[in-house]
Amino acid sequence: MIKKILVATHGTEGAVRAELYAMQLAQALDADIHGLYVINKDWGSLVGIEWLHSSEKRMDFYRYAESELYRMAETALENFRQRAAKTALSMTTSVRVGDLAEAIAEEARERGADLIIIGSSGRERSEEYRAKVSLKKLLKSAPCSVLHMKDVTGKGGEKPEALTCASIASVSGCDLKNNS
Repeated sequence: MIKKILVATHGTEGAVRAELYAMQLAQALDADIHGLYVINKDWGSLVGIEWLHSSEKRMDFYRYAESELYRMAETALENFRQRAAKTALSMTTSVRVGDLAEAIAEEARERGADLIIIGSSGRERSEEYRAKVSLKKLLKSAPCSVLHMKDVTGKGGEKPEALTCASIASVSGCDLKNNS
């Protein structure tokens, strides 16, 4: 039975599609949603700081960059909260810093998630690091099923029919009519 859905998001188009799908599924199953934004732990090593010669300037810059990453995370989660509020779903959110796959799996474990939903990284990735979740690592460490909303566009630009909430519910053993 799916009662808690964790959605890993970062606000890009693929992540928003996953959010919308998660909201439809949560409504169909009367499930709660938790939105998670993970800031990649390696962001600091990617910032070019060669021009920052003093430790004071370097620390000021790191504090500024970190605050911007958290601002981006809160913006993405607030947009998700606003979309969810329109559907009257129960929703919580959090921000973590860490390895993307490990942080998602750990959050799912701590929250007792029954399903993890992530969007496609596609051509776009999270702004702060252009990081990509290792699906292999996530599948290995996840405490529950993982639904990867892969963006598969056909040659003519057409998109194949997506899994319906009913098909997900039937695969997971949920009966949408009596919600068991």
